[in-house]
Amino acid sequence: MKVKEELKSNGLKYTKQRADVLHVLKSSEIPLTINQIRDELQIEMDLSTIYRILDAFEAKHLVNKTVPIEPSMSLYDYNRDIHKHHLTCTECGIIIVIESCPLGNYEKQVQEKTGYIIERHQLELYGLCPRCQRSN
Repeated sequence: MKVKEELKSNGLKYTKQRADVLHVLKSSEIPLTINQIRDELQIEMDLSTIYRILDAFEAKHLVNKTVPIEPSMSLYDYNRDIHKHHLTCTECGIIIVIESCPLGNYEKQVQEKTGYIIERHQLELYGLCPRCQRSN
């Protein structure tokens, strides 16, 4: 689906700025910080504008927002309806996508034990990548 139609089908007014931010997110295989999004944009855009756009996207479930422990800046990922987790290097910040999820059975057990209906979960892994291990 083209960006313009996707915005409209999600109840968002089309603007060049929204289209540009959505295009950057759709083009990335890994989640991005707001600074990375700004750096990828072809036009100059104020950070507060990008934050407002991302808030609107998150409200419409176009993006997933992750607030990792390290680094402390939020990450934004285009919602491809694919369940995945991330492995982040604590030294260089590189992010690797982990598409398998070990929590499916555990989630069911917790749901049965507590009576909760679990809607989602978040698992972020942190460690030292092979390159940073060699340089330390």
